[in-house]
Amino acid sequence: MTMATTGVTPRIGDLVRLDAAASSQFERPIWFRVIGVRPSPTVPGWVYLDGWELAEGLEITEVTVFVRVAGLTVRPDG
Repeated sequence: MTMATTGVTPRIGDLVRLDAAASSQFERPIWFRVIGVRPSPTVPGWVYLDGWELAEGLEITEVTVFVRVAGLTVRPDG
C-alpha cells in the first residue's frame, strides 16, 4: 500500500486530498488526480495544480486549483 505524506509538492499522476488545510475553498474535502504542477511566481509555498476532481457518482471534472503545499496530503501515483 502506498503511504500518504503531507506538505510535499505533488508530481504528475499523484492523488491528492484537498481540504481546508490546502485552501479555504475546500470546505468539503475532495480527491484530485494531478496532471500538471506550476509553482506560484508570487506566493511562496503555494502551487497551481491542474488535474481531475474525483468524486463518487459524479463526472470527472478537469480544473486548476491554487493550493498551499503545506496543507496537501499526497498519495504518490495514487
